[in-house]
Amino acid sequence: MTTTIRDPHSYANPGQFRVRHAALDLEVRFGEKVLAGTATLSFERAPGATGALILDTRDLRIESVESAGADGAWRPAKFELGGRDEVLGAPLSITLGPEDRQVRVRYQTSPGASGLQWLEAAQTAGKKHPFLFSQSQAIHARSWIPLQDSPGVRITYTARIRTPKELLA
Repeated sequence: MTTTIRDPHSYANPGQFRVRHAALDLEVRFGEKVLAGTATLSFERAPGATGALILDTRDLRIESVESAGADGAWRPAKFELGGRDEVLGAPLSITLGPEDRQVRVRYQTSPGASGLQWLEAAQTAGKKHPFLFSQSQAIHARSWIPLQDSPGVRITYTARIRTPKELLA
């Protein structure tokens, strides 16, 4: 891991724990204008790092958090959602065990997530189906994925997005 300069627009602590991959498993709920499901984050630890992995969030409803070590066994993890800032959102602190290398966050977005744009069928070219697109710049990814939302943190990702059967993701 490389030394990280503190990003004033992020609560994350990538100098201690650096997320490297996100596996999203989300359901699109057009009627509610929310995404619901899990984000499984794989991370590396800096030598000697202990304590909590801190992620950026904005208006996410965190339902549960689990962690797993090299054995791959998932177990409940203690977590705390900090106070909300109008711009930055709220830090999600996840207490980790010494062997943990992954966390899985079960959550739901809010209908007003700034990184998601929901279009009614009447607003689309075909006027038959609703449409959803994401726009995560500059710090809007945290409104739909709990993650280290900073340009200094680059990750790979996979996504399973479940939509109504007549729509594609």
